[in-house]
Amino acid sequence: MEDSWHQLTPRTGFVVRLADRVTDQSWQTLTQLYQPIIGPVAAALYSSLFWLPEREQLHRHGRLLAGLGIDLEHLYAARLRLEATGLLTTTVKTANDLTTFCYTLRAPLTPARFFNDDLLSVQLLGVLGEESYQTLLATATVVTPAADEQDITKNFLEVFHVDGHELSQLPAAVTAGRHQITAKPAEPAVDSPATDFDFHLLGEILKRSYVDAQALQPYRELLVTEHVTYGLDEPTMARYIGEATDLATNAFDPERFKRVVARHFEQQHPGQPVQSPASPTPTPAAVKSTAEQTVLQMASQMTPANFLEAIKQQTGGFVTSGEQRIIRDLVGRQLFSQGVLNMMVYHVLVDEERPTLNKALLDTIANDWSQSKVATPQQAVVKIRERQQAAKQPRSRATGSRRNATTVKETLPEWAKAPAATKAAKQPQLSDQQKQKLNARIARFKQRRSGKEDS
Repeated sequence: MEDSWHQLTPRTGFVVRLADRVTDQSWQTLTQLYQPIIGPVAAALYSSLFWLPEREQLHRHGRLLAGLGIDLEHLYAARLRLEATGLLTTTVKTANDLTTFCYTLRAPLTPARFFNDDLLSVQLLGVLGEESYQTLLATATVVTPAADEQDITKNFLEVFHVDGHELSQLPAAVTAGRHQITAKPAEPAVDSPATDFDFHLLGEILKRSYVDAQALQPYRELLVTEHVTYGLDEPTMARYIGEATDLATNAFDPERFKRVVARHFEQQHPGQPVQSPASPTPTPAAVKSTAEQTVLQMASQMTPANFLEAIKQQTGGFVTSGEQRIIRDLVGRQLFSQGVLNMMVYHVLVDEERPTLNKALLDTIANDWSQSKVATPQQAVVKIRERQQAAKQPRSRATGSRRNATTVKETLPEWAKAPAATKAAKQPQLSDQQKQKLNARIARFKQRRSGKEDS
């Protein structure tokens, strides 16, 4: 079923369910850790769904729009962010030509599990920066007892009496309830994106260094995340892994690795290739020009971050932190290949001649291309041409409509015309004798005025 914000109307129905218990700590985690990633609108949507009275009854999306003060497009974008971070599961059903959405809310991860999740922690680091990230990490660290403190906490069996027979043969109600609970996912999951990263090549490169490639197996998902987000190739990845590995203990530090990657990306690392995709805008002709072929080739070969940097260098600009977040967000949605994403960036910066990437415009284009199933850079070029033609058509139609439109004459009511007519009637024409007297008075007035000025 096609999934886009165009499916929604203010009258489209929805119900809300809770998959987990949301505690006070959950709200703190949502605000401190999730909101920098998903944004305030998505956090407000989560809160609105949770606190909705009679949430399991059928409601209309118009209620959410009015409460949040947003339109359907921004509501859909906020919903996608909740889904991507594992806070929301969306299902839809159609009965009697009526579509109903079911929004299942999931509790945020605990801070410890959040920072152990590669996708979420890397995204948070990229948004906040290392200093703020370390501050939040410190607040989530569990305080251990001091060396001079003695633990005198009692365990369960020291306080409660339990029948050993019941433990050896659990009651049917206990086992049935346990299966019912474990049948559901315990915590929200963030899917890892598919990748073409060559781990075999990475292992071969690391063999020539002091890094133990086998010790990196638990961090495979982290490496994939960094590759997709920042476009790191295997040699660059190996170099960053070496910087994050302790020479004395040969231990790999994943948190240090995240900081190393983010720092190098922010500093515009010189090892990245700089190529020029800024060729002339593709023409609507059926036969592709050489310039267009070059753009398509560059878009297919370069990662979004490098492609954006290359365009900026050609235009004399620089990549802003906001543009980095926009690119990260587009990659994280996993809607398009890197070639399609690059053509989207090219269209906004080169065709539209915009100095920076505009998130609202990119979201609009992404929604359009997602509905049209754009999967290749060539299909993206077709959509760009259609968009350029559509931008011209409304102006020509508007001009024609104004040219052919019948002029509407507004008729004043009688009460509005009466004073003007009366005023005109009360102003008779001057005779020749009256005009001579008037001119004489004007001449005398000018003569007296001239005499005063001379004195």
